[in-house]
Amino acid sequence: MSLTTQLHRGELGRWCEANLPGTDNLIADVRRRLAAAGNPAPLTPDGRIPEDHWRTVAAAFRLRLGFLVDGSAPATALLGAVRARLASRDWADRVQQAFPAPGGTPDNRWSPFRAGSRGWLDASRVDGEAAPEYEAALEEFVRRTGAYLLEHAPTGTLGTRGAETGIARSCWILAAWETGSRNRFPAALAAVLDQPGHTPEDLRRCVPETALADLVGLARLLHTSKTLRDWRGDTPGRPLREPGPLGAARPVIVPHWAEADLLVGSTLIEAKAVAQLDTAALARWLWSLLAYTWLDTQNRHEIRSVGLYLARHGVAASWGAVTFADMLLGGTGRADRGARDQFLHLARRVIAAEGAQPPADGTSRERSEPRPPYFARNGT
Repeated sequence: MSLTTQLHRGELGRWCEANLPGTDNLIADVRRRLAAAGNPAPLTPDGRIPEDHWRTVAAAFRLRLGFLVDGSAPATALLGAVRARLASRDWADRVQQAFPAPGGTPDNRWSPFRAGSRGWLDASRVDGEAAPEYEAALEEFVRRTGAYLLEHAPTGTLGTRGAETGIARSCWILAAWETGSRNRFPAALAAVLDQPGHTPEDLRRCVPETALADLVGLARLLHTSKTLRDWRGDTPGRPLREPGPLGAARPVIVPHWAEADLLVGSTLIEAKAVAQLDTAALARWLWSLLAYTWLDTQNRHEIRSVGLYLARHGVAASWGAVTFADMLLGGTGRADRGARDQFLHLARRVIAAEGAQPPADGTSRERSEPRPPYFARNGT
């Protein structure tokens, strides 16, 4: 399993339900922020939507955010191509050089605790041989994607509507590799892969127009909601920040077992592109943020605050990491009375049983919580 699965139907989820009495209050806080934004209707596509639309678009938008924040190679997508036996591990190691090195690393090698680590740590577990007839077209596609991003939307920026449409095509294909390796490829992509001699243009043409419009709309909402401005730390009336990394995409908390969505500055963010914000899902997202901060026992990511970005509503919420834990534990403002140690004791046992490496012992997180400028408008 993984942390996500554990919180959904495992021992850790049951622990959180029994030991985090402040969950309902934090959910109410999220809903207050939605109300303060005018309870915006979620961005959803028109017409009849294929069943696989939501999963693939959510993964594609997560990849788009990764390119925005970090700019490095989309490890989960490249790993998906390897797991689906479309390409080899050597292919993946080669094509990731079309993108900048992950933040905090000196070259294009994957860092074990920054973006992309899971791809190469897990690739050796893939059984079977890749189909070499796919590799040339897929390599050209990936390299064109890296070049297109560099020219039209460097790290830290969004492109024009036309550029975002081109980027959306790439992100959808990459997301289909990622999700298809675990489920099934979308029918449009499967049809192209079945054609001998397919080209990168064939791949790009197979992306549904509904998915393109949805992804471009999500990117536009990230801008119009001023969430990107806050992530960048731009101040009205001053020159805009130069393009460059804002943090890390898919920071690895526990290799093979727990990865977050984004690390922007010192804020760990879960970005969710779902239309229905049901209470159970909100609870799990909040528990995930707490779990990530507690599982980062060596403070490798220097997490000082945590946040949610509700991508279809254009609403962001954040809290200082220590205050957030206090609120989930009941809002007493006092020490956690051993709750973190209890959680880690259980988590280490679960992680080991599921074949991953439990986090090492660490020191307690200090209570200092500098307030990141990119969340100043949320009043946290």
